[in-house]
Amino acid sequence: MSTHDQADPGSTPEAHQLSVLERENQTLRSEIEELTANRNELLAVINQDPHTGLPIRRVFDRDFRTVSEDHAHHNDLLAVAVVRLDRRYDRIKNSRDRGKVFLFRTAARMRETIGERVYQSDRIDEFLLLMGATKNERRARSTAEAIVREVSMPHEPPAKDVAFGCSVGICLYKDGDAQREEILGNAYIALDESEATGRPVVVYNEEMGRRYHEKETIEKELRRAIQDGFDEFSIVYQPFVDRDGRIHGCEALIRWNNRILGPIPPGRFIGVAEENGDIRFIGQWTLYNACRQLRDWREAYGTSMYVSVNLSPSQFKQTDLVERISGILGALKLPGDALKLEITEGVVMEDPEDAITKMEEIRSHGVRISIDDFGIGYSSLNYLRRLPINTLKIDKSFIDDLSANTNNREIVKAIISMARGLKIEALAEGVETLEQLEFLLAEECNSIQGYLFSPPVAADEFSAFLKAGGVVACCRDMSAS
Repeated sequence: MSTHDQADPGSTPEAHQLSVLERENQTLRSEIEELTANRNELLAVINQDPHTGLPIRRVFDRDFRTVSEDHAHHNDLLAVAVVRLDRRYDRIKNSRDRGKVFLFRTAARMRETIGERVYQSDRIDEFLLLMGATKNERRARSTAEAIVREVSMPHEPPAKDVAFGCSVGICLYKDGDAQREEILGNAYIALDESEATGRPVVVYNEEMGRRYHEKETIEKELRRAIQDGFDEFSIVYQPFVDRDGRIHGCEALIRWNNRILGPIPPGRFIGVAEENGDIRFIGQWTLYNACRQLRDWREAYGTSMYVSVNLSPSQFKQTDLVERISGILGALKLPGDALKLEITEGVVMEDPEDAITKMEEIRSHGVRISIDDFGIGYSSLNYLRRLPINTLKIDKSFIDDLSANTNNREIVKAIISMARGLKIEALAEGVETLEQLEFLLAEECNSIQGYLFSPPVAADEFSAFLKAGGVVACCRDMSAS
């Protein structure tokens, strides 16, 4: 057989068809690889924060489930944390970090410290951490402290002047995919505690959770009680007496008897109201009703006494504060000196110059001003002589320990002497014993407030004092104790 008669295997129809299929398979593989690459790229875009390159919250949820399942039968604790940058970052984020370069570098620092399990929260300045297995709280805290140190380091030149810190809240748990939201919520409670106390790292515990949920309940009930028209609130009055025991004024103090929680001390709800802004409504209600009660007493008993009302930091910062005060006095036809406002040292010293301007405006309406809890704050003596005030109120903490603490006696003497030199009133609060009273009288303290004369009482009981001539007997209630 000649060579021309031999068949070419590659030229058979079957071989040709096989070659075509191979080319098609190669094309299909290339298309699949391209689609896979595009899909991965798309997933990266969808699942990563564009500013930090970190996985976003839904990736955290998925990984949380995986970590919890992997450690379901282990004895080690698991740790999850929330990291939030502090106010120093707030001050630069819209000016020096518009491109989020510092944010990106901060995320990188955290990943270098604990590995890949760092996630972007829904807030731009907040991060979630899956810290993984840990033997105990001490180790988890140590890891978090390392993160705080790294985050707080100054940034690289030419931005070495840029530095900001962070707060960290940690929750430790055994296994708990089903409780993921509760566990993460506990980490947020610890974060709130960190920011409130200034401690960089806080680990959640049950007592912390109890306080948090109690605060939530108080906040909810407070808002409802205000919307219901303040029916659960009342005002009690504690007299200010002169050296002869005669009432010349009183402090108005708000009380709240809640339908669920019962009587709630001001120390438990005033701070909550200050945080959420409800203090503005509470303060306005207290101011008006205290002044209205004073008007009724003046009309009924011919007294010229005044009422003293505490002014919260938020109220003092209100731009229309003076108009509100003058409006109440005008509506009730009361002169300005019928009202005294108590302001803490801390409020004044936040911005002394602005505070002095506002206080002078208040004083221009005849309203008196007292610096409350004097001696425990940070007042500068230079500013003190410039403050347009009528009274220095000596803090109860100095009065409590007068008999045993020589330093306290000297401090009280100095405050009384200072007030005398400034030609203003010295008023001691929290006076409960004859020994305290005798010391204060010997030092020529102008006014006394305390349980030795009377606890805060309802308006009807206070009316009885005025009806009897406006004199409170010393030790009125102590004989029964």
